[in-house]
Amino acid sequence: MKNFLKKIDFKDLKRQKQTLLEALGQAKTKKKAEDLNGILNLIDALQDEAVDKHGYKEKAVFTLGKEK
Repeated sequence: MKNFLKKIDFKDLKRQKQTLLEALGQAKTKKKAEDLNGILNLIDALQDEAVDKHGYKEKAVFTLGKEK
């Protein structure tokens, strides 16, 4: 899995996750909201794996505090 994580641009992923969160807030149907939430859960799992099991720094993987 580590090779896979090396291919992820976490800076871009953090921005993309924020875009998904904004889209989730504008979802017109429950189904669309559930679909977007599923993708967000996948991103969260990738981020958790990178930090918890592969030693990536939280700041590199997650948006923290005022960083947006």
